[in-house]
Amino acid sequence: MNTVHNLDCLEGMKGLGDGSVDLTVTSPPYDDIRGYHGFEFDVEKIVPELYRVTKDGGVVVWVVGDRTVKGSESGTSFKQALLFMEQGFRLHDTMIYRKKNPMPQNHGRYEQSFEYMFVFSKGKPNTFNGLREQCVTAGSRYNYATRQSSSSVLEGGVGRNRDEVVTTKDTKLKGNVWEYSIGIHQSTKDKVAFQHPAIFPEKLAEDHILSWSNSGDVVLDPFAGSALP
Repeated sequence: MNTVHNLDCLEGMKGLGDGSVDLTVTSPPYDDIRGYHGFEFDVEKIVPELYRVTKDGGVVVWVVGDRTVKGSESGTSFKQALLFMEQGFRLHDTMIYRKKNPMPQNHGRYEQSFEYMFVFSKGKPNTFNGLREQCVTAGSRYNYATRQSSSSVLEGGVGRNRDEVVTTKDTKLKGNVWEYSIGIHQSTKDKVAFQHPAIFPEKLAEDHILSWSNSGDVVLDPFAGSALP
């Protein structure tokens, strides 16, 4: 526990007991966008191991995108999602990791600014600590029955009583599109991490860990996070 093990992820997971992991948060080396010193990634072998080590009710967050081939996307992300489902995982949520400041590219189409965050669960998730955000309309009063603002109801609406008017709360549950700034001083303050060719924001990992696990739970990253390849 709380250790980085420098070995093949399949060999590492074989050392973990059945149903021993509460949450996995990771991003695989997808397609052949970047080189990893000759190391290979066999998703068809890795997914069954992830299913085995995940507890009933456990969650796997799989952050993945697609390579552009001849101007179009490879579709690898969807193929991997189907593979997880064929193995027995539920596709609990298809979330989006949107980059506020993506690197400009010219593919003859709209600029690519996001990756998928597939949230797979082994059965119904045991834990969901929903993150909340400030509600823009906090304090506003609204009548959901008539779809009118409270002012029109209170000033002359007929056939409705005041009990139907509600006040918007200060916070609301976040949506499933999460935005992060990326790059130096943005993804992380750890400059050494940028020696890795493909890191995602440290805050992204933190937000998922807070959402899908509790204190004392076991969290796994089979690809060693931003450890150097």
